[in-house]
Amino acid sequence: MMFHFRISDRVSEQLLRICSRNSARAAIPLMLAILFTALVLNNKVDNQLLQLWVLSSCSVILIRVILLRVVTRHSRLSEARKRVIATILTFILGCTIGSVLYFYPRVGNFERAMLTAILLGLCTISHSTNFGYRPLLLSYIGPLLGTLGVLWIANIDQLMHPALAIAVGVSVLIVGLTMLLNGKFMFDVFALSIESSIKLEEQSRHLSDALQIAEQAKSEAEASSQSKTRFIAAASHDLRQPVHVLNMLGAAIARETLSPRASDIVENMNIAVTSLSSQLNALLDISELDSGSIKPVIRSVNLSTLADKLKLEMQQLASDKRIELVCDLPADLYVRTDAAMLSQIIRNLCGNAIKYTFSGYVRIQATASASTVTLSICDTGIGIEDADCNKVFEEFYQVSNPGRDKGRGMGLGLSIVERLIRNLGHTIKLTSRVGKGTDVSISLKRCTQSQIAAAVAAEPHQSPVVTLPPGIWVHLVEDEEAVQKSVEMFLQSVGCKVTITDSSGSTIEFLKLQTPHVMLIDLRLQNNDSGLTVVDWVIEKQPDLPMAIVTGESLAEGQVARQYPDVLLLQKPVSNNNLLELLDYLVNSDENQDKEDSATSLEH
Repeated sequence: MMFHFRISDRVSEQLLRICSRNSARAAIPLMLAILFTALVLNNKVDNQLLQLWVLSSCSVILIRVILLRVVTRHSRLSEARKRVIATILTFILGCTIGSVLYFYPRVGNFERAMLTAILLGLCTISHSTNFGYRPLLLSYIGPLLGTLGVLWIANIDQLMHPALAIAVGVSVLIVGLTMLLNGKFMFDVFALSIESSIKLEEQSRHLSDALQIAEQAKSEAEASSQSKTRFIAAASHDLRQPVHVLNMLGAAIARETLSPRASDIVENMNIAVTSLSSQLNALLDISELDSGSIKPVIRSVNLSTLADKLKLEMQQLASDKRIELVCDLPADLYVRTDAAMLSQIIRNLCGNAIKYTFSGYVRIQATASASTVTLSICDTGIGIEDADCNKVFEEFYQVSNPGRDKGRGMGLGLSIVERLIRNLGHTIKLTSRVGKGTDVSISLKRCTQSQIAAAVAAEPHQSPVVTLPPGIWVHLVEDEEAVQKSVEMFLQSVGCKVTITDSSGSTIEFLKLQTPHVMLIDLRLQNNDSGLTVVDWVIEKQPDLPMAIVTGESLAEGQVARQYPDVLLLQKPVSNNNLLELLDYLVNSDENQDKEDSATSLEH
C-alpha cells in the first residue's frame, strides 16, 4: 500500500507505542477543541448537522484511540501493516474533523478565521503524537489544511479581496508543507535515537523505555478545577520533563562512537532541543508574567555580547532563507535590564523579522545617548499596514483580522514581547511600510561608568570543561522512568556510579544503609509524594551529604529558595553542561568542607 516507508521494526514499534499513548492523552483536549468549534458555529449553521459532526468526530477520536491500542499490542500483525492501519485511522480522523469545512461557505469571515486558527492549532499539535512520521502527518493535515487552503483561495462569496484570500490560502498550504518538512527532520532524529541505542544490548530496553516520554495523565488536576497558577505549574512540569529527557539522551548519544552523518544529526538535534527548551520556558512563563509571579532581575548587561550570541543562534534560520542577518552594535555597550528576558524579546522579534523577510536583510543595531540606548531590529520584509501597527501586540489579533496573512504567527510571539517589555519597564515602538519593511525599536536605560566597571569586574572568565573525578556516586530521587534512564545513561557515560529510588520512603530506607557522594532530588513524586520529605530528612540526619533539587515546577524556584536557602536548585530542562557543573560544585564543596573540618580538629 502507499505510505510504506522503510524503517526498522524496532523504530516502528516505538513510534506506534508513542503514537498510541499520545493519542489517548490528546483525546480530551481534541474533543474540547471540537466543542469549542461547535460553540463558534452555533446558530450560524444547521445545528442538527453541526451536532452530527460533533458526535461523529468525538466517536472517531475514541474509536481511533481504542484501535491504535489494540493494533499496537497485536503480536500477529507485522510492523508495516500496523503502520498502514495507523495511517488509515489517522486519515479517517483527519477527514472526519475536516468535514467541518462543509460549513465554511455558510459563515462569515470571523467564523472562517476561527476555523482556520483551530485547524492550524490541531495540525501543529499532531507533531507530538507521531514524532513527525510523514505518512501519519500527511494523512491528518492533508484533509484539514489542504481543503482549508483551497477554500480560502476559492474565496467563496467573495467576502474579501481576491488577492488577500489567495494570500491566506497559500499561507495555509505553506504552513502544511512546512510541517511536513520539519516532521521529516524530527522523525530522522527520533529514528537515530532508537537505532543508536540498539548498539548497546544491555541498554537497549532502558533506552526504548526512556524514549517513551509519556507520563501519566493529569486527570486529577483537570477534574479538580484548580486555580490558574496551579494549572500552569502542573503543565510546566509535564512539558519540561520530556525536554529534560531529550537533553540527557542527546548528551549520552553524543559520547558514543557514531558515523560523521550521525554525529551531525545528533549535533543538530541538541541545538534544536536547546532552542526548544528556551522557547518552552518563554511560553510557560507568559501566564506568570501576567500574574506577576516572575520578577525581572535588573543588572548591567553587555548588549553587544548578548546580541552577538543571538545572531549566532539565528544565523542558520536567516541563511536558510538566503537573507543577510547583520549585527551592528558598538562594542561594550551596557544597559540595565534582565538578560534572559531581553534575549527572549530580541529572539522573538528577529524570528518574526526573518519569517516575513524574503529578500534583503534583517539588522540588529543600536544608537546611544548619554542615558539611553535604542535597540532596533530592522528588516526589508513585507511590512504592515499603518492601521495595523498599533494592534500587532494584542492577543489573538490574527483571529479577529483573518485576512492579514503576515499577522498570522505574530500574535503569540509579540504578545510575549509586550509582556516582557512591560515587566522590564522598557518602551517599544513599531514603524512599518508595506512592501518596504519594519523597524521595531526598544528604549533601554544606559549604564553609568560605575555600573559598567562593577559589571566588568563581576563577569566570569571562560569556565573550563568540567571533568568529574572517576567513580563519583550519584543517587537520583526520581519517579519518571524516562528521566531515570536518560540521566543514568548520561552520568554513566562520564564515569559516575548511579543509584535510583522513586519515592521519599524508599530513599530514606536506602540512606539508612548507604551514603552516596551526591544526591539529586526531584520535587514532585507519584501519589502526592514530595522530594522535600527527603530534603528534610537529610538536613536532620545527614547534614554533610551534598544534595541539590532538580525540578520541572515553574513556580518552585522562588518557593523552595525561600524555604531552603542552603539547598541548590536547578529547573528542568537541564543541559548536560549545567548538570556536570552542579555535580562538580557539590563534590568540590564537600571536599573543601572536609578539609576545613580536619583543620579545625587539628587546631583544637
